This record gives sequence, structure tokens and C-alpha cells, in this order.
Amino acid sequence: MANRSFKTGGILAGAGCLFGLAPLIISFIALAFGSDIGIVLHWYTFFTAPLGAVVVIVGLIIAIVGASKSTPADFPDAVSSSADKSSSKTSATAGSDSASLALPPLPAALARSVKLAYAIGFGVVLVSCVMRVTLFQPDSGILTFFDLVPAAFGGWFVYLARNAQDGLQFLRLVQSQMIVSIAGCAAGLWPFINLDSSMGLLEYDDSGAFELIGTIITGFIPAVASVASLVFAGVVRAKYRRGIAKG
Repeated sequence: MANRSFKTGGILAGAGCLFGLAPLIISFIALAFGSDIGIVLHWYTFFTAPLGAVVVIVGLIIAIVGASKSTPADFPDAVSSSADKSSSKTSATAGSDSASLALPPLPAALARSVKLAYAIGFGVVLVSCVMRVTLFQPDSGILTFFDLVPAAFGGWFVYLARNAQDGLQFLRLVQSQMIVSIAGCAAGLWPFINLDSSMGLLEYDDSGAFELIGTIITGFIPAVASVASLVFAGVVRAKYRRGIAKG
């Protein structure tokens, strides 16, 4: 059931990303075929993006809730490795149920690295979001809520990482963080797409260069943090599974 909720939330978040960026995607496809439909169509992103963002947030929440209820059976690779390790030491585990098998803990040094990395990442994203809504875009209205969402998810992951030494809790953290980071990478396409038009404004008016450049940089930081967290979580998970296999 937990795994089903995780997949449902991921699918919903992906659908929200596609819907929010649909005008831009269609514009790029049309441009490849020599059509100028994108000249007008891309403006509809200002309507689809907020609605898509709401769907993405709902999907991410569903996925995180599903991941928080995962059992060892939802991580068959880790369970099978742990079962092999146990069976090599005693024959009593030969008939054990993988769903009830306790996963081994993370090494203390690795668990500390996870907690520190997520704390630093949260700090960087939080400062970026606060600067964005106070210095660079202080009058964004409802968009302020969306600008602060990355900090909210970052804080939640710091909360989950407090129990990173527990094997199951760590895999739950990685699973929920993975889907959020993928969505963050997709959302990072928005400042990238607007980069040329934003920089073009400086050619006509450089009075707002500080705010504009700050907006661009803070727009990229959550996406960069998402990529970094995907790489970091993947490396730590691989080390954890290798440790289980080695016994």
C-alpha cells in the first residue's frame, strides 16, 4: 500500500510538471517544425505553471507520506542482501519472512555525513528562498508561497535525516527525497528557459540589474541542490548496500 501511494504521488507530480510546462514544450516542438506558434503560446505558461505547481506539490506530499510508511519488503535489494548475510551466519533465518527482516543500521560516520549534508543543503536553500522573496522579488504575491516551497521540503528532509542511522529510515528518506529532487530538477527548467529573455532586459535597462541577477541565481539554487542531493543520496545508498553485501 505504501509503495502504491509513493508511485501514485510520483505520477501525479510528473503530470503536474508536464501540464505546467506544456505551452513551452509545445512551443519548442513547433519551433523544430518551423512553426511560430510559440510566439504566443508560451505566454500561457503563466496560467498553467501555477496550476501545475499545485498538482506537483500535492503529488510530492502523497509520495512522501507513502515513503514514510514503507516496509523492508519495499526495498527488495537491501532485504535480499541482508537476508543472505544473515543466512551465512545461521541457518535459523532460512525460513524468515523478508517483510519482517530488520535492515542493518548505517555506519555511524555515514549517518553523521547524511545529517550534516542535509542540514547544509537546507541552510543554502533556505537562505536562497528568503533572499528571493525579501530582496529580489518582495512583491510577488501568491508566487511567494511557491518560492518558499523548496525550503519547506528541505526542512522536512532534515527532520527525516535525524534518524538516518536506522537503515529503514534512511531508505525511506532516500526514496522520498528522490522524487522531490526529480521534481526540483524539472522546475529548474523554468529559470533556465527564461534566462535569455531576462538577460535581454539588461540591454535596455540596467537599473534593476541587482534584483534581476539575484532572481536568476536564487531561481537556479533549488535545482542545483536537487541535482546534488540526488548524487549524494545515490552514493550513500550504494555504500550502504555494499556494506550489507560484504557483511
